[in-house]
Amino acid sequence: MKKLLILFVLLILLSACTSQDGPAYTPSTDTNTSGEETKAAYSDFDLDDTWDADAATTIEFSGESAQIDGDGAVLAEKTLRIDQEGTYVLQGEFSGSVQVSLTKTQKAQLVLNGVTIRCGDTAAIYISSADKVAVTLAQGTENALYDGTDYVQKSGAEPNACLFSKDDLTINGTGSLTVFGNSNNGIGTKNDLKIVSGILSISASKNALKGNDSVRILGGSITAVICADGIKSDNEIEPDKGFVSISGGTLDLNCTDDGIQAVTGVTISEEASVRVHADDKPVNCNGPVQIDAGCFTEK
Repeated sequence: MKKLLILFVLLILLSACTSQDGPAYTPSTDTNTSGEETKAAYSDFDLDDTWDADAATTIEFSGESAQIDGDGAVLAEKTLRIDQEGTYVLQGEFSGSVQVSLTKTQKAQLVLNGVTIRCGDTAAIYISSADKVAVTLAQGTENALYDGTDYVQKSGAEPNACLFSKDDLTINGTGSLTVFGNSNNGIGTKNDLKIVSGILSISASKNALKGNDSVRILGGSITAVICADGIKSDNEIEPDKGFVSISGGTLDLNCTDDGIQAVTGVTISEEASVRVHADDKPVNCNGPVQIDAGCFTEK
């Protein structure tokens, strides 16, 4: 009888530790991501930040015009349209938008090679269709993207980020990118968002990084200067989606809402360094949360 009473008390205490907002994050001494799992999550296309300059199409912007050297890109009415698979090197200053429209089996690499893109009425870069697009930050370059303040008219409207993709999006390279998401999100995709490397500084009126299906971060330096949620993944339909996985890199998130928000799970491995200031929850997830010891700091 005494053993049954003790078991009953333990069950009550366990249920009291579970909230409707999801389990609290607890540092773990276990490694949550093996090297094999990490490698499998990133394809050769994701990891390759090199390009063949002779085979690439080079676009040199100047105001609302551009000099295009190569195939696959056309400029019309302040919009550079890319409709062929390949590598495109963007440089100079552009008052307009870059839009990528490929088939679902085609890939493109956008090399930001010292480019500033300012667009007042849509996303600075809008990928409407592709298998996957990699945005490569060329070594030693500084790049910047700006969108307008009021082009997203209603909830669910697209594009809804300064750098937006309806399909898989990868960011790699060793250069820097500053993103001003004035209307909604900073960097967003309807599918998977992967950040392999690079120096990112993001200001956004809503989420700094948004991957509807997932957000994976392998490395790089990421600063969310100001945002609502720092990192968000919100696919509630598919049980293997809606997660955030941070296996490396240095992150500094300054958020007026949640630091990291996900539906199905959050993992942060010991190779990462994450600092979060959040006015609401540093980590908000209804699924399992595993954070290795020593890699996460609330500030």
